[in-house]
Amino acid sequence: MQQEKHITASVPAPDSWALAWRLARREMRGSLTKFRIFLSALMLGVAAIGAVGSVAESMRSGIAGNARLLLGGDIELSSLHLPAEAAIMDKLERYGDKSDVVQMRAMLTADTSDAASNRRLVELKAVDQNWPLIGEAEVRAAEDSDIAISLDAALSDNGAVVEAALLRALDLKVGDTARLGEMDVRISGVLTYEPDRSVSFISFGPRLLISQDTLAASGLQQPGSFITYRTRLLLTDPSQSGQLTAELQAELEDSYVRVRELNRAAPGFTTFIDRAEVFLVLVGLTALLIGGLGVGGAVRAWLASRMPVIATLKCVGASAQMIFRVYLLQVMSIAFIGVMAGLILAAFAPIIAANILSSYVTVPLVVQIFPVPLFIAGSFGLLTAFIFALVPLARAQQIRAAHLFRSLTAMPDGKLPMVTWVGLVTAGLGLALLAWLATGNWLLTLGFIGGALVSLFILSGLGEMLLRFLRRLPSPSWVPGRIALSAITRPGSPLRAVVIAFGLGLSVLVAITLTRANLDRQIDSRVAEQAPDWFFLDIQPQQVAPFESLLSEIDGFDRLQKTPMLRGRVVAINNVPSNEIEAPENSDWILRGDRAITWSDTIPYGTELELGEWWDEDYDGPPLISISHEAFTDFGLALGDTITMNVLGREITGQIANTRNVQWESFSINFVFVASTNALKGAPHSWIAAAYTLDEAAASEVEKAVTRNFANISAISVKNAVATATKVIDLLGGAIGLTALVTMVSGIAVLAGTVASTEAQRLADSIILKVLGATRRDILLAWMLEYALLGLLTALAASLIGTLASWAVITQLLDADFVLDITLVLQTAILGAAATSLLGLLGAMRSLGHKPGPHLREVV
Repeated sequence: MQQEKHITASVPAPDSWALAWRLARREMRGSLTKFRIFLSALMLGVAAIGAVGSVAESMRSGIAGNARLLLGGDIELSSLHLPAEAAIMDKLERYGDKSDVVQMRAMLTADTSDAASNRRLVELKAVDQNWPLIGEAEVRAAEDSDIAISLDAALSDNGAVVEAALLRALDLKVGDTARLGEMDVRISGVLTYEPDRSVSFISFGPRLLISQDTLAASGLQQPGSFITYRTRLLLTDPSQSGQLTAELQAELEDSYVRVRELNRAAPGFTTFIDRAEVFLVLVGLTALLIGGLGVGGAVRAWLASRMPVIATLKCVGASAQMIFRVYLLQVMSIAFIGVMAGLILAAFAPIIAANILSSYVTVPLVVQIFPVPLFIAGSFGLLTAFIFALVPLARAQQIRAAHLFRSLTAMPDGKLPMVTWVGLVTAGLGLALLAWLATGNWLLTLGFIGGALVSLFILSGLGEMLLRFLRRLPSPSWVPGRIALSAITRPGSPLRAVVIAFGLGLSVLVAITLTRANLDRQIDSRVAEQAPDWFFLDIQPQQVAPFESLLSEIDGFDRLQKTPMLRGRVVAINNVPSNEIEAPENSDWILRGDRAITWSDTIPYGTELELGEWWDEDYDGPPLISISHEAFTDFGLALGDTITMNVLGREITGQIANTRNVQWESFSINFVFVASTNALKGAPHSWIAAAYTLDEAAASEVEKAVTRNFANISAISVKNAVATATKVIDLLGGAIGLTALVTMVSGIAVLAGTVASTEAQRLADSIILKVLGATRRDILLAWMLEYALLGLLTALAASLIGTLASWAVITQLLDADFVLDITLVLQTAILGAAATSLLGLLGAMRSLGHKPGPHLREVV
């Protein structure tokens, strides 16, 4: 009796999850290989999303964990053109150690020769004796030396510490002298580590480190020059940080000085990380969506092959609910394996990124496992598998015991029960929530979901149109061609599935590649046709006339665009403080930092007014402002509205008189704001200029003449600036391209799954064709034509959708000219045809290897 009780207690209830798991586990032992394609597609999508999130978190953690080091202290005060007032400086000294840093761009000349290669633009940094407050700068005696030298000793007696790249560029070595401004400096060491180096992808020159005494003697600190003054404070009591920061922000709210604390150690770079992450995550989601299509196809094919087993289970009393549970557990268990494989790959992403990005960013990447992005990626994978498997699983419940005797091979096709719809909606909302967690933007999330649904609808429609068109074509007289066409147009044709799955991946790749090609073309054409050769900074007002005169005497000089410039901060719009304004995403940068502002009595050269009129040349009324039409529209402004800016501690409020069409990509001098001259009359300022020449020889002569005669003027080569920007674009473009490639590979994996799911049908077809006299060569050629045609049709559909998407991005979002690259479209078509042909042939080879006899005897 006790033994009977024990046995009864160990047997799970008929409809329990425990019994379902026992049956699922037993059947799953030989099923894993059937899902290898589904596993690979799911793994790639999860790996893409998890890797993007992990690398982004690695960067954020690097910034947060080194915030004091990157900021140079606990609190930083920064200002342009002028340092903070002495009273503020005295107040800071009561709370801890203080260090002053001055940063600007300058020209360093290796000797007095005229060779253009002996001058370089440098990122100049002048420090005091307290620098750095945190960490230690590392200075070596030579580029290839391990001997460390003291920073104080290196900067004494007009010494300068430089990066190794500057030594190589100017053919200098430690001990040589170079010209900086109006004095000679001695190269005293090589800077190998700078603890508070700004976190940025872009640098216009290598670092040159000098003392503030040397800077004062160089003559580079001119009124209105583009100089950044930074004061760092290392608190004796770090707990005072919040209170002191609040006091300083309140005290300096209306001044030209900005306060920065630890949580904003690298705000611009953090914003870049956020936006790049969002874009890459969306591409990763597309890869996962394609993987989901593979899940649906693989589950559908698997369940179709298990129909006799399911019917047998029904014969022995299994309920529909039990059938659903058994196969749901199988599918989700296998999906869990694929998700875990993807998460393992994603976990190693920070290690790979640390090596790749080390030459681009100065912030240390934290190499560790980040559970939040991995959890989001894993949840994406499991929910995607559940959604796309739910419909086939619901169909499996409708298999009846009678199907065992009818030898049916097609899944039942009836109405889905309400509980299935509830599950689909719930899982869909879960995916939307995860997408929002990954992007942080509901509008973007809903846009992606809507775009994905529209893309699937369009691809499905194109597949249906192609299928109907092919069915209307006359049957070819050539036997392999007839077999290929009939295989594509037969009932249960894989055309729709292939167009949707592989077409979506190819569409993403075409859109990204075309967009990138158009952007590169825009940059190259504008550099060649519109860009100046040089930008010159920090021209003093008294130098403008001799500067123009000097350039006008150079053969090959074309024209000069010049304008005065100061930088100011927008503090209010229509008397609403800027910190209370919810800025539009495309123009939020206008309120984030200091903006360049100029003034003019006449409309700037090449400017087109969109609204309003320019003020008179002798205008002397209340300040007026011209604003870019893009910003005007984004902020919802009207003519007559007011903009208040803080310029050198003075608040200036001007009415909007007109709007201008600003072509930021033109490489000319552009400003968001242009004020009437009387608005900034008497303010200390400098001028900037863009020089245009007729040939490279003249461009070189312009740079040599300016730097030889004006020691304080800095020259920026447009070619070098474009190369720097292109470096960043290439980095982001490479990441986007890699993620898009993952998307296409996912599509190929799903395509392979589609081929594998028709293996039984292929085997039957090959046996019948062989019996009717077809040779292996005929069958192989027919299948090759079939899949080549499938690939070609898919590639044409993807090329159409990808081209339309790229056109929308270029013309509507970026407002640029779109050029269709036919070569790229043809390459895509060839790639699609080749991929499908190869996969089709690989699948066909297995079917062709079977002899008809054994199978015919089995049928009999």
